[in-house]
Amino acid sequence: MVRYAFFMGCQIPMRLPSIEIAARKVFEKVGLEAVDLLGYSCCPEPVISRLLDEITALAISARNLTMAEEMGLNMMTLCNGCYETLAEANETLKHDLEKREKINRILKRYGREFKGNIEVKHVIEVLYEDVGLNKIKGNVVKPQRMRVALHYGCHLHREYKGPDIMRKPNMMREIAAQTGVEIVNYGLERLCCGYPSMQADEEFSLKNRLLLKLSRIRGSGADAIVTACPACMIQFEIGQVMLRSYGAQFNMPCINLMELLALSFGIPYQELRLELHRSPVLQLVQRMEAK
Repeated sequence: MVRYAFFMGCQIPMRLPSIEIAARKVFEKVGLEAVDLLGYSCCPEPVISRLLDEITALAISARNLTMAEEMGLNMMTLCNGCYETLAEANETLKHDLEKREKINRILKRYGREFKGNIEVKHVIEVLYEDVGLNKIKGNVVKPQRMRVALHYGCHLHREYKGPDIMRKPNMMREIAAQTGVEIVNYGLERLCCGYPSMQADEEFSLKNRLLLKLSRIRGSGADAIVTACPACMIQFEIGQVMLRSYGAQFNMPCINLMELLALSFGIPYQELRLELHRSPVLQLVQRMEAK
């Protein structure tokens, strides 16, 4: 059985529990043991925290990384932002001796030391590289007959193993394809959803990012948007509600890749708590079930 230290981040357990439910059911099906990191903290957030105080951000990341080191396990994240923060901190502290020494002086106060002997992987990498497409396909008993538009999320393009920034997005596309969906292209797959800019300029975030993507996705004829990032999920779901005040009406279901996999593995949708979504995911799934 493949084992990883499981880093869920903040958004999923606090705001999007259906993603955690789906992920744990998927892991059980494919034989992936996700060992909970008890006592972890925010990764921290990948955009603002480093700009405000890089050393503090690195120290917080390093503390989380040392917890996985103590377990002797590589770390797996469900969140794109957590992936970027933790993978980048891991790489920085492995190769920058001066920063590593500075961070370890801080960690020493709490009885910890960053050793740099683990790797950080996104769940997409784990499913693709450790579980494999054949095992995923072998667990698909209920192909999902829907047309979907993929949104990879900006942080999924961050690459530390080579120059190919599409390595993980292409993995996501191949994994999604195993579930039986028809993937539609809409031309703006790499455009940011607007979540980071929401913190600075709501109108820009909604009108110059989210609205552009939603308009193109609706024009593609997709039944739903499939994401890998909880922050992007929040932007798509809450953002559709907020866009109404700007005169734009959307009601597009937004589903996480883990939920899509769980449904294709035959997990009853009633067990996934899809009613917790702020977009009509439950209604879409019920409609597909009735066909």
